[in-house]
Amino acid sequence: MKRSTFVAGMLAALLSCGAQAQTDWPTKPISMVVPYPPGGVNDAVARVYAEKLSAELGKPVIVDNRAGAATTVASNFVAKAAPDGYTIYAGGTSLVINPTLTGNVQYDPHKSFELVSLMSFTPFILHVNVDFPARNMAELIATVKANPGKFNIASSGIGATNHLAAELLKAQAGLNLIHVPYKGGAQAGQDVAAGNAQMMFSASLEAKPLLTAGKTRAIAISSVKRSQAFPDIPTVIEAAGLKDFEAVFWQGMVVPAGTPKAIVDKLQKAIAKVAADPDVIERFKQQGVEIRSSTPAEFKAFYDKEEKRWVTLIKEQGIKAE
Repeated sequence: MKRSTFVAGMLAALLSCGAQAQTDWPTKPISMVVPYPPGGVNDAVARVYAEKLSAELGKPVIVDNRAGAATTVASNFVAKAAPDGYTIYAGGTSLVINPTLTGNVQYDPHKSFELVSLMSFTPFILHVNVDFPARNMAELIATVKANPGKFNIASSGIGATNHLAAELLKAQAGLNLIHVPYKGGAQAGQDVAAGNAQMMFSASLEAKPLLTAGKTRAIAISSVKRSQAFPDIPTVIEAAGLKDFEAVFWQGMVVPAGTPKAIVDKLQKAIAKVAADPDVIERFKQQGVEIRSSTPAEFKAFYDKEEKRWVTLIKEQGIKAE
């Protein structure tokens, strides 16, 4: 046998084995990295996906909580992981925010990951202390403009999506509000209820008990369309006429760059099945979370749009991480 024929045969065999390995994926448990501690709504969404994906893929998908440094610990870890499909990442909005906000990351938001699918969207409810005089967005804008620098808007921390939502509202509506960052949304919401801050954008799950108890009053919701869980709350777009306003926390599945397309495609199809499960949709709808999947191309278009929106805002408003 000629050497060239032998080498060609060996190369073909190796390529065939590689392709077969990709087709057979997964053959062992998969680690789903979550950049938050256990217990929150984002962790809960990831855990339901992990449970359902285990059934779809035929191998356990095990949640690996790696909280820290505003999700950067997890993002850095996944960026350096082997691109073999056994480390997947339920990442979120901070993927496109942190490289600009902190500048202290070890990943490139475009080169370090393959985008697989969107997973969920959580809007924020702009709510106010019950003693705040405004009962709708028009009155809120008028009240704040008549009293520049007098009122506070709380957030769960500098650079959090609800902080950026506040800055986006301030910029687009021309409002002079004092931002007050807290160490978490629950504490901030309680201070709005107590009157120590006048308003904030809260995750719908955190705002709901305060609204139900009559401790705060809803003004608007930050999504493009009204939430099925809160159909009576108008969007900021409706209420304020701010056509480009959108601020949602999103989760999406990404994997390390270089992960074979066959694996990405198989994972995306499995996520799409989970996202279409009526039980999963209904379970989170009551919490104001929209379960939604996408193709990698759709995810990329959304990802790029989000990056442009928030990076532009961070630079224009001079927002700095703590």
